[in-house]
Amino acid sequence: MRTRRTLVVLVVAAAIVGAYFGGRASVTAPTGTSLTTFHVGPSLTTTTTTATFVKPVAATFNPVSVTFVSLDIGWALGTAPCAKTGTCLALRQTTDAGRTWISRPLSTALLAAADRVVNGRLAAQYYDQLNVRFANTQDGWIYGALPGPTPPQGVNFIEPVQYLWSTHDGGRVWQRQSFDWLGKYGTFFDLEASNGTVYVMGENKTYHVTVESSPIGDDSWHVVNAEQLGLPAGGAQPSGSIVLNGSSGWLVVGNDRETSGAARLSSDGKWLPWTPPCTTVGNSFATPAASSSATLVAVCEMGGFAQGLSPQAPSGAKLGSSWLYFSHDGGNTFEAGPELLWVVDGNSGVMASPAPGVILLGRFASTGALMASFDAGVHWRDVYHGEPFNLGFTSATQGVGLVEKPLGPIGTNTMIMTHDGGHHWSRVTFSSASH
Repeated sequence: MRTRRTLVVLVVAAAIVGAYFGGRASVTAPTGTSLTTFHVGPSLTTTTTTATFVKPVAATFNPVSVTFVSLDIGWALGTAPCAKTGTCLALRQTTDAGRTWISRPLSTALLAAADRVVNGRLAAQYYDQLNVRFANTQDGWIYGALPGPTPPQGVNFIEPVQYLWSTHDGGRVWQRQSFDWLGKYGTFFDLEASNGTVYVMGENKTYHVTVESSPIGDDSWHVVNAEQLGLPAGGAQPSGSIVLNGSSGWLVVGNDRETSGAARLSSDGKWLPWTPPCTTVGNSFATPAASSSATLVAVCEMGGFAQGLSPQAPSGAKLGSSWLYFSHDGGNTFEAGPELLWVVDGNSGVMASPAPGVILLGRFASTGALMASFDAGVHWRDVYHGEPFNLGFTSATQGVGLVEKPLGPIGTNTMIMTHDGGHHWSRVTFSSASH
C-alpha cells in the first residue's frame, strides 16, 4: 500500500497524458525561499543498453504508472507474473485507446535492478516510485527509486538509488541518465514533457532543488531554474510537481507543512520565482491543475503549521478547512471559490481539471472515491469507488486514472478510463497479447 498522501495534480496538455510521484498520470501530466543563481552547463553521463523482451506468463498486470501521447496510444508501467522471479517489472502499450495492450521490451540493465528480490519483495515494488512518461511514439522516460545494495548485517535501512532511463526509438534502446547535482540521498520529484521539451526536477547535493531540461529527441540536459528552490525545514518527506500546458508551466515543492519553493515557466524556457495560490492563507502545499494556459485551480487549507487563520481567508472560513482557489490569468492572481466540505485534514488526493469548471479530486475515506464537479466546485458526486493515486486527461473528454483498494494487498491496482469528460469511468482490462 502507498502511505504517501501528497496532493497530486494533473492537467490537460497537448499530446501527453501519463503517472505520479509513487505514480501519477502525466498530461503532456512557496514563500520564504532563499534564492541564488545556478550555473548552466553539461551535467550528465549516459549508459546505453539494448532492450530485452519480457513476456508475462499470465494476463495479470498491476499498473503503477500510465502515460498517453494521443487518444489512442499510451503506455503503462507495472508488474506482471514471470518465470524469472515470479513477478517482474513490465511495460505495456496500447494503440487503440486502452481496449487491448501488448508487452513491450525494457532495458536489461533496468530489469536487473528492478527484478531483484529484496527482503522478500520485488525491488520494483519496494519504494513504489517508478514512473513512465512518453512525449510521442519514440521519446520516453522511466524514472524513480529502487533499493540499493543490501546493507551490512544489523542495518535495516536500504538506501534508495535514483534511476532515469530514456529512449528515443520507441523503447528498443534505453539509456540511463546520471546527473552530477543529484546527491547520494537526492530524489527525483517529477519529470514532465510538453511543447518539445522535457523537464526533470529533484533534490540536489546542497539540499535544494534543481530543474533541468532537454529537447525531447535527445539527452542534452542543462539546468533551467535561474533561481534556487528551497526544501521544507521539517515535517514529512518533501515532494514536488511540474504542471505543463503547452508552452506554459508551473512547479511547486513542499510537504505537509508548507510550500517551500515555486516557479513559473518563462517564455525563454527558464523557471522563475512564482507566488503559488495558498501563500496568503497558510502556504499549504498545493499544486494547481491547469485546464488551459490561463485557467488554473488548486485546493488550499486555511492556516498552516503553527499558524492561525489568515485575515485573507474567505469569509466564514475555519482553521483547517479546505477551499478551491481559481486563477483566470495564468496564475498571476488567485481568488477563493467554494469550500470543500467533504475534505478531511486538508488533503484532497489527486486532482485534474480537463476543462474550465470541471474538477476531479480523490477522496481519502474508508474505501476511497473519485469525486467530480462540473460547476466549478459547487456540487460534487462520487464517480468511481476506490482510492485514485494517478489521474490525468489526454483531452477534455478522455482521461485515465489508477486506483488502489486502501486495504488491499500489493497487486490490486486498477486502471480506469473515461470518454465523456469524467462523468463515467470504466475499468481497463489488460490483455496477455505480446509480440
